[in-house]
Amino acid sequence: MSKLLGSDTSSIPHRGRLTDGRGRLSSMSTDFCPSSGQAIRDDNPLMAVQHHNPPQKSSPLPENVERIHRKIRARAGKLGMSLEAVSRKAGLDKTYLRKTFDRGGAPRSNTLHALAQALEVPESWFFSDDDVEPTASPLPGNDVAPANVDIPARQSMPADVEVLGTAAGSHAGGAFQLEPGVVVDRVRRPPALAASPNVYALYIEGDSMVPEHNPGDLRFIHPDRPPRIGDSVVVQMQNGPHESVAATIGHLHRRTATQIVIGKLNPEREIYIERNLVISVHKVLTMNELFGV
Repeated sequence: MSKLLGSDTSSIPHRGRLTDGRGRLSSMSTDFCPSSGQAIRDDNPLMAVQHHNPPQKSSPLPENVERIHRKIRARAGKLGMSLEAVSRKAGLDKTYLRKTFDRGGAPRSNTLHALAQALEVPESWFFSDDDVEPTASPLPGNDVAPANVDIPARQSMPADVEVLGTAAGSHAGGAFQLEPGVVVDRVRRPPALAASPNVYALYIEGDSMVPEHNPGDLRFIHPDRPPRIGDSVVVQMQNGPHESVAATIGHLHRRTATQIVIGKLNPEREIYIERNLVISVHKVLTMNELFGV
């Protein structure tokens, strides 16, 4: 079965790993040995150590901060996560929790909310006196709603939509070839297309439109519905009367007097197609349009 080919992708650079250079301290000078209580200085004038003043112990953390630290550590341990893993899951730098704990700080409210989601606990749990771990994870926020669409029975959708497309065409142009009258497959007709006899379908091949149109995806094309700027479209073109019909998929960016301009996603770029070569510009239907939502 032939498929729609996307354009070549540019190689994606791998992120390098930064390494910090490490300086060297000069050796301690032994020319002068001061008596007890005096400052001992290195050859480096910026270095000084006082032996008669031992370092002060850090003050204990406030109770609420200590509780947050303790609970984060305990919950991370129960989930089998390191502090770095919790930080990453919360969308933070991997060293965030380690550095925050080391300096005795407490996360801000918006950060604490992200940490609560990463640890699968309610945010209020950090401030409670009860150290018992929650028995169940809270449900995520309800940011979706069921679609008011009846699921059609498979038998009610006739398998009469023709899938067009034959041998692969130019990778450089991101095109595939069509042969008039050649049908490579037939697929079931979505409910909203029952009265659209001219609809056809194509399989996607190549990654020029990933992640919106992935290799192997089936796409329904409506030749009678005018596309708008920004819509996904299939542009059919022919270089000459004896040449094969080629087609490419992309976002419709603009039309000029002489060109059709479409956009690719992977890599992000624009393709300019001369109008005198264009046979048609057909709209690719969205999921909502397939089900009449």
